[in-house]
Amino acid sequence: MAVRIDIQAFHDSVPSAVREASTRLLATGGVGDLELTGGGIQAVVLDRGTAVQPWVGIVAGNFTGECDCGTADEDLCAHAVAVALTAFDNDVAFSGAATPPSAVSVSPDHEDYLQAAQRLAPRQLANLVAGHAVRDRLFATRLLAEANMLHGADHTGLQDFRAVLRDASNATTGRWEISDVEAAGHRLASEVEILCARPASLAMLDLVEEAIPVWDELSGHLRDAYHIARTEPEEITDSLLCAHRDLCDSLDLDPEDVTDRLNRLVERCHYELDISGYIDLPLG
Repeated sequence: MAVRIDIQAFHDSVPSAVREASTRLLATGGVGDLELTGGGIQAVVLDRGTAVQPWVGIVAGNFTGECDCGTADEDLCAHAVAVALTAFDNDVAFSGAATPPSAVSVSPDHEDYLQAAQRLAPRQLANLVAGHAVRDRLFATRLLAEANMLHGADHTGLQDFRAVLRDASNATTGRWEISDVEAAGHRLASEVEILCARPASLAMLDLVEEAIPVWDELSGHLRDAYHIARTEPEEITDSLLCAHRDLCDSLDLDPEDVTDRLNRLVERCHYELDISGYIDLPLG
């Protein structure tokens, strides 16, 4: 159940020093995009070059905040106040029984990694992350996206996927083996995941719609050689369709547009496409 918050009472309850600091953060555009989580709101806040992620919500009837800035008292820190004020300005509805991040249970393995990361100095952690990003393109793309350093599928990202799509189209040119078809499919699945780690764009959707018929054509070779193939054709098809469905959802396309795109895909493919994943999307 959403609750109404007395904004004036909230203002009056915030110490003047905290209020002034939160005003500075708001004036400098330090509060990032709001994200609904656990019935509350969180956002990345940049404070003099340092990023923190405060969360605010109503817990046990009290307006509560958590932040990784290190503030230990019971009052909300300036980062949490800035997020709260931004949420109020955007008329965000708060749940009357929110769950703060600290109360969310995680798997033992995840907890171990969190503890390990928290034991590292910021520079140690940054170097470790950067080193992994150099070796893993998907992780690198996600890292840049989380840091708001990606602006859609730029020219390089689109060109990378076009090159993979071109290679896949030529997988059965000249001398080839079933393993070449499988490798092309797995590379398509990996590259579409990298592509879609970027903010969604129509150009990305168009490329995925090129990739699905290309793989549909290639998948026929796996179906014919089912007795030696190690990859199920649907394994790759499902990855591509999932990416297509998520892009349609992220772009908030008109229902008729989604339907037209699906119909064109079905017409271009020789084998039946499982479009059950689109059931929760509005279709024309």
